Parts: sequence; structure tokens; C-alpha cells
Amino acid sequence: MSTRILVLGGRRTVQQLQEESDYDVVFAEENMTLEQVMLADYPLEVDFGDWASVSRQVAGVHAQQPIHAVVTGVERLVPLAGRLREELELDHGITERAARNCIDKAATHRLLEGAGVPVPRTRVVSGAQEGGEAAEGLGLPVVVKPRDASSAAGLAYCDTRTEVEQAIAGILAGGRDSALVEEYVQGPEFGVFAARTAGATRVLWVVEGEVGPPPTFVKVGGHFPARLGEEDRRELDRLADLALTAVGLDDWVAALQFTLTADGWRAGEINPRVPGGQAVEMIRSTTGWEPSLVAAEAALGRHGEPRAADAACGLYRSIVFEEAGRIDYDAAAIGSLGGLESSHPPFVEFDVAPGESVLPVGHPRGGAFGRIVLAGESPEQLERDLARVTEQLAVRLADEQVNEGSVDRAHTSCC
Repeated sequence: MSTRILVLGGRRTVQQLQEESDYDVVFAEENMTLEQVMLADYPLEVDFGDWASVSRQVAGVHAQQPIHAVVTGVERLVPLAGRLREELELDHGITERAARNCIDKAATHRLLEGAGVPVPRTRVVSGAQEGGEAAEGLGLPVVVKPRDASSAAGLAYCDTRTEVEQAIAGILAGGRDSALVEEYVQGPEFGVFAARTAGATRVLWVVEGEVGPPPTFVKVGGHFPARLGEEDRRELDRLADLALTAVGLDDWVAALQFTLTADGWRAGEINPRVPGGQAVEMIRSTTGWEPSLVAAEAALGRHGEPRAADAACGLYRSIVFEEAGRIDYDAAAIGSLGGLESSHPPFVEFDVAPGESVLPVGHPRGGAFGRIVLAGESPEQLERDLARVTEQLAVRLADEQVNEGSVDRAHTSCC
């Protein structure tokens, strides 16, 4: 009999599981389209705003044919996955407590510090004046962020007490009752994708990220494998295991963030899901691990095995600018890039069309306006291919005044 897995949101996970013959997929989603209905073995339209209702619907499906695991790649639904695991009395999968320990960044830092994992100094504050005092105590500059946001969402780099108080007031005005003031640490950033099953952590992938300037801290590039010495890599693996143990995460996956400062490693966030964007494709190409399958197997309490990797290394570059202007590039070249050394097809994506306005990478509404992702046999090969891709795309800016209001949305996404 096939293993039955409940997927909460996220069509990519469903697609990957459906490619395997071993899984029977129940897909729970809101406002399902006909395409989504056709995607799963058992479509289940739900209201994720009403967890009690979701629980009743899932229990009914489970009574007809047992569900063996609950998975999701949508971070806000991870606590629900933990709750359903407990209500269905499943042996494996994340717990609701572990999920909330990861999503609440203040709880994450507290637990990590208690377990001996080095973290930036932080303060939880519930008012603007309190936040200003906390920032001065930590030492300016600092970073202010919501307690429940992932990556750079809602993050503010603050040089002055006034900026701190304004940032906190903005977070509280959004309906939250507190915010996090964090010591600003500097150094190269590293992203870790790890699976933890039966108390054993396996670090499957480490990417070295290049981060743009404050206040946006956009990921402007990345290298896999990360350029780390053996000692630093061993310590990173050890800290990843300690961190996941500290938050109680088991039979699940996580994307962790670390900074290598002049004083050693500092742990940042633990996002209890597979990485987003094109990172999943880079993991698949360069390691043979398919993140969605890794997550499903972990939720079943099992260790999967990787397929053969297509490439030895990966490189990405975000499309960013130092000045404002109107972007121009050869859109026709995107689908016909030629003369590359790597046999692995490049991934090129623009968020804006030729003629649209763009802002500098360090502007609060600036950031990344597209991305180039390459995989191949050596870092040197990929650097040469990147130069060829860049030349063929012919990305350039028209030198003219750009009104900030002409940019439709903030562009802070990366690969």
C-alpha cells in the first residue's frame, strides 16, 4: 500500500511527490483551482484561517484511509502541521511547540543561547522608547525585526535611536505586541539545509551568500559549495545539530542561517521548511537531494537517499544596481543563451520588463530585480559562463531621474 502524505499548501511539494510511485497525496489548499484539484490523489479545500475546521476535515480523511505524515513548505502552516501530527497521533513529524520555537525569533535565540550556540545579543521590546533604550544598551547600529518574520521580511537597519523607535513603532502599528532589537553582526553569511531524523542531524547543503549593504541586506550572490575550511565546516555542522536540538525539531527539515564574524560563528534564524526560490533547484542539481522528498521522508521518520548530482557546484547572482534608472536588456536572449561551457541550462529571471524603473540595491524599496542561477563543474567555469550570460543579456540603465513612486513594489527578493 502506498504511503499517504498530507501536504498543506504549496503545489511544488505535491508535484514532486506525485512523480514518485511510493506516495499517495492528500493536498489541502484554500480556494483550489481546477488545476490544483487535478494535481493530487485527494484534493481537500480548506480554510487555513480556521484550524478547528481543518482538523475536522483531516480527521475525516484519516478515518477513511490513514495518513502517515503531514508536510508543508509554507512556514505559517508548519505549526498547523505539528498540531495535526499530534491530533492524528502520528509517530513522526514536527511538533507544534518546535514549530513555534523556530518561528518566534526571540524564543529561537533564547533556546540557542541556553544550549551554548553563539547568537547575536537581542532584546524583546514592547514599546518604541523601550526599544530605543535597548538599542543604546546593545550599541548602535542595530537591527530591528518582527519576532515572527523570516529572512529579511520587516527587517530595519538602524543607525540612530530615532530610527530604532520609528522601526519599532511601525512593527507595533502592524498589530504585533512586541519586536526584536538585535545586535548588528558582520561577516559572510551561510545558509544551511539540514534534515533531522530520530535525533540525528544531517547537513545536506551549505551555501555561502553575498549580502548587499544595509538597510535591505539583499542576497546579491551565492556560491556552492561554500568556501569553508575543514575546521569551520565541522564547527558549523556541530552548531546546526545543537541548534535543531535546542528548538526541539526532529523528523523534519530546516533552513538555518549563520554568520561567520571575526569572533566566530553566530547563529541567526531557523526556518522550519525547505529553502525557497531557486535554492531548491540548486540543491537538487548540485547534491542530488530533492528538498521536497527529503522533507517528506523526514516527516515519516526515515532517511532518504540522494540521486546522482547533475553538477559539482552552483553560482547565483541577483540583478541589482548601484544607481536608479530605467532598466533595459535583451529579453529575447533569455531563452537562447549560447556558447556556455556548462551543459546544465542556466536559469535567468527578471522581475521587471525593459523600460521599467529600478532603484539601488541599498534603497529601502530597492533590492534584487531578477536573478541568474548557474550550475556546472567548477567555480571557474561558472564565472566564465556568468560573464557570457551577462554579455548576452546586455543589462543596462538609462541615465535619468526615477521617482521612487514609479516603482510598483519593494524588490527585496533574491534567488
